[in-house]
Amino acid sequence: MEMEPLPPSDPVTAPARPDVGGPRSPLPPPPAIQTWPAPKRRGRPWVVTVSVLALLAVIAAAIAPAIQYNPTAHRGEYSFIDTVNGRPVRWNPCSPIHYVVNLTNAPPGSLADVTAAVEAISSASGIAFVYDGPSTEVPTPQRQSFQPYRYGRRWAPVLIGWVDPAVSAFKFTKDKKGREAIGIGGPMWPPTGARQYVSGFVVLNDRDGYPPGFGTPFVQGATILHELGHVVGLGHVKQQGELMEYAGGGMATFGPGDLQGLKLLGRPAGCLTTPPIPGG
Repeated sequence: MEMEPLPPSDPVTAPARPDVGGPRSPLPPPPAIQTWPAPKRRGRPWVVTVSVLALLAVIAAAIAPAIQYNPTAHRGEYSFIDTVNGRPVRWNPCSPIHYVVNLTNAPPGSLADVTAAVEAISSASGIAFVYDGPSTEVPTPQRQSFQPYRYGRRWAPVLIGWVDPAVSAFKFTKDKKGREAIGIGGPMWPPTGARQYVSGFVVLNDRDGYPPGFGTPFVQGATILHELGHVVGLGHVKQQGELMEYAGGGMATFGPGDLQGLKLLGRPAGCLTTPPIPGG
C-alpha cells in the first residue's frame, strides 16, 4: 500500500511526500513526536459492562474475539488491510517476524532507520522482530512467501529494499502533480491461501529525496515506519494525526489510533498458530 502527497511545512525544503496507493540493534525507537499541527481528536466511547454472573462471564469470553474490532467504533482512526468475520487478519504475534534488508540502492544511514522503525513497531505491537542480516533479493511484485532455495525451509523473512521506479516492476503511483509514491509495503499470505500473514515487503523509492533519519514527517524513518504498519496489517485511514493516514497524517511516529490498531493486531490480541510451510 502507498501514501498521498503531504506538502512539507515551511521552512522544510524536502520534496513533497507521496505514499499514494539474530540480535536486534540497541538503537532506541524514534521519539514520540506530536502532529504538525496537533489535530483536534474525537474520543472513542469504549463502554464495557461487567457482569458478576458466571454464566454471563462465560458468554462474554466466548464472544470477545468477535467484538474486538468494531468498524463503526474507531471513527476512522485505524483500519486493517483485511478482516474475516469482523476480526483483523494478522500474524501469529507470539512468533518473531524475521526480516532482511537489501541496502544496494539505499542512502547511507538507512539501516539505522530500519532498526529504529522495527524497534518502534515491535514496542507498539508486542511482536518481536529478528534481523536476519543483509539480502541480495531484489523486491518484485511477484515475490513468494516461501523461498527455500534462498532462505531455507521456513517462511521468507520480510524484505526491505530500495528500488529505482524507472526500472522496477513495482508501479509507484503518481499524484496529480506527477510526484511518485515514496514507499510501498504490505503483508503476504501463504501460497495455500490461509488467512494469516507469514511474510511481507517494504519497497522504498530511491529517488524520493527524503534524507535518512527520524524526528519529523519529512525524513525517511517515518516512511519506513508507515510501511511497516502495512506489513503488520494496518490499512490507510483519513484521520490526520495518525501515521497510517495516506500521506502520513503529519506524524513522525504512530498516533493514538495507530497504536490501538496495533494492539488488535499484536501480542495483546492473543497467539495464533503459524501456518505450516509447504510440504510440512
